[in-house]
Amino acid sequence: MRSTLVTSLGLGALVLASNVLRAQVSDPRADFARLTGTWQLDASGSTSLSSERRVITVSPEWLRIEILRAEDDRPPVLTYRFDGEDAVNAFGSGKAISRLLHERGALITETIYEVRNSPITVRETLSVNPEGTEMTVNTTLRVEHGYGGAGGPGESKAPNVSTATTVFRKQQ
Repeated sequence: MRSTLVTSLGLGALVLASNVLRAQVSDPRADFARLTGTWQLDASGSTSLSSERRVITVSPEWLRIEILRAEDDRPPVLTYRFDGEDAVNAFGSGKAISRLLHERGALITETIYEVRNSPITVRETLSVNPEGTEMTVNTTLRVEHGYGGAGGPGESKAPNVSTATTVFRKQQ
């Protein structure tokens, strides 16, 4: 009888402790919900950037990003699943495989685009300012067509990798 009581109390304490720990771990979906809305690329100060808008929606199962550019006949619509599985999206005559990552508190999308049967990987780290009015996107683009080659003297990154930082403003 005493053993059963001790076991029951121990199990009760374990359930309470797990509920407290679960409440302390942030749900990445709440972080992604801050991205919801229409975002316009801030091209001020750069004549090389074309106009771009991103419409981001979040459901309980996924994050969806529609990328709108004037030059695109069929704008890409990418879905990133919260369950960790890859999503296959239509992209031109090929496909784009997208995945969502949450590393060291950063919100990251990774998409492998198929262009003429060759992959191009785009990894974007997304962050929103505390006011929720500005989204910064740090992008790493890696062309994986097999010609990475050796870098030149003093080069700190592979010639098939490019990085950029862009800022989007939330539209009201």
